[in-house]
Amino acid sequence: MWSPFLVCLAFVLVGLFLLDSDFNVAIVTIAVFGSGAVIGGIPIVRKLRPVRPAPDRVQIIGGVPIRPSSGILVTIGAWLVVVGITTIVFGWSYGVIFRGVMLGFLGLGCYILIGLCLGWLPAHYLQFDPHGITFGERGFSYLVRWENISGLAAGEINGNAVLLLQLDRPDAIEVTPLERKTRALKGLARNALLSGAHVVIATTQYRMDLSLLTQAIDRYVREPAARVELSQKFLFAGPSRNQPYD
Repeated sequence: MWSPFLVCLAFVLVGLFLLDSDFNVAIVTIAVFGSGAVIGGIPIVRKLRPVRPAPDRVQIIGGVPIRPSSGILVTIGAWLVVVGITTIVFGWSYGVIFRGVMLGFLGLGCYILIGLCLGWLPAHYLQFDPHGITFGERGFSYLVRWENISGLAAGEINGNAVLLLQLDRPDAIEVTPLERKTRALKGLARNALLSGAHVVIATTQYRMDLSLLTQAIDRYVREPAARVELSQKFLFAGPSRNQPYD
């Protein structure tokens, strides 16, 4: 985790040193490796934050689609656009391959920003109900009933916090519309192959606390009587305080 961050930081320092002698190379170096340093530094900062004491009980808002943070998507889209334009303008002499990659960054950033403006993005969502968790995908959704969750674990993928759910019967998911079930099952199989779990919830993009979400879902899996709380339209963490979190 530290090695990529320190390497990118070293290149940023080199770029700063080159500002007077080769301005274009310096700007491209700072833009590319500065971005890498930021990406590498985020999980480091997350791990260095003090651990909050765990509450006695956690509840999740029920019956409401919870979508990824638009703010995070705006930041990513704007970052891709800025880095793409900067590197194309100052790094035009780097060659066709480099320009093609940077044009791809620029195009992806524009797609994200336009998609947010037109409502295409974010396309995914989570919804917690007394009978299970609904996972919204582009063009379809599928319900995983609480009884179908056989295991869960907190983990990381590429430095990002994730909650991993193992299903007892992947084929028992309820897909809407039904004709997309094959596609949904392929997605579960792909997740199982890559991460060892059928369902992967990237908690960071939803601005959810991984430990709190893990605690809440584990409780609803083990205690069927607690699921009635998911019919209530509020969210809190702790035995007696209403404290929303995303």
